[in-house]
Amino acid sequence: MHIVDVGGVNLVSAYVEERDGMANEFVLTMTAANRAGILSAVTRAMAELGGDLRELSQTVVRGYFTIIFSAEFPDNLTEEVVRAHVADTCRPFGINVGLKNPEQDGLPGPSVDLPDIYTLRMGGDNHPGVLHELSTVVSRYQVDIVGMRAVRVRHGDGFEMVMKVAVPKDFVISTLMAALRDAGRDNNITVDAPGTQ
Repeated sequence: MHIVDVGGVNLVSAYVEERDGMANEFVLTMTAANRAGILSAVTRAMAELGGDLRELSQTVVRGYFTIIFSAEFPDNLTEEVVRAHVADTCRPFGINVGLKNPEQDGLPGPSVDLPDIYTLRMGGDNHPGVLHELSTVVSRYQVDIVGMRAVRVRHGDGFEMVMKVAVPKDFVISTLMAALRDAGRDNNITVDAPGTQ
């Protein structure tokens, strides 16, 4: 890898020499007011660093672009180099960049034994605390929420939500669905899981 100095800013060149050591995994988070070209800038920075994407989630909430992704980088790149290069490349968009190191945080590597993933669709009457009630039910069953999108509907009186959950082996998803319906009975909560019986 070589660094070029442009106007006092060090940039990692588009050429990254050693691809054989991809030991550094970092999780990056970014937020900025949404506009065309942000994802292109983020992926350009990744390509210039020789980053290999593992997992990504991106959405726009209330006009803000948000992204979180995990990527492996050549082992000769430090957290500081990755963070600084992404921030420099995305500077025209005013992106806030966060970086976490799963190894330093003691998180396990990717599991070989992948859990079953289900998509739950829920809806009902909206009130402050309804998400807390539903997420508490999910946690009681040791089910992990791995993705979620929720919006208010009916002029704020209702909500619709899609929740992706990772369940323990041999877990029967209908058990969780019944518990969610029961907990949400007073709020007319409906729950279904497309593709399940």
